Amino acid sequence: MPPINNKQILASQLQRMYWIESEMEQLGTWEARVELMDENIQALEVLSHDSDRHWLTLEKWLTKTNIEVPQSRPKGIPEHTFDFEGLAGPDMFSKILKYEILAENVYKDVKNTEPSIIAELIPDENDRNEFLDDIEQLINDEGKHADICKKQIGGFAKVMY
Repeated sequence: MPPINNKQILASQLQRMYWIESEMEQLGTWEARVELMDENIQALEVLSHDSDRHWLTLEKWLTKTNIEVPQSRPKGIPEHTFDFEGLAGPDMFSKILKYEILAENVYKDVKNTEPSIIAELIPDENDRNEFLDDIEQLINDEGKHADICKKQIGGFAKVMY
């Protein structure tokens, strides 16, 4: 994948990920909690709590870089409702896994942004280093989330990288 080489594309990716973390992933884990009740609740709590931390991290960078924090679904994000009714735990985690893989891949794209674009958006070198460290943490967390989902799915995962 070629690096992001446009400030507006980087801004759009950050806004989309903010929306996915703050709205879509939260709705997905909450819907799964309703259906599963006590079963798999610990795994869902990890995903939910980390997603809260992720959108707060993204909100911090959107604010610091004067990029509008989305109040509604950004362009490029389809309207989506999680419907887990009647699904077994592994099937629910299979659906959640798709978003964990998407998030990990988008964060990798963000980290792969051309340095001059990041410097244009974040002029202070210390802030740039902090931003890249935060993005690296998001990548690591999403990888762990994918592993959690795969463990809950058991056996062969339906979604592949």
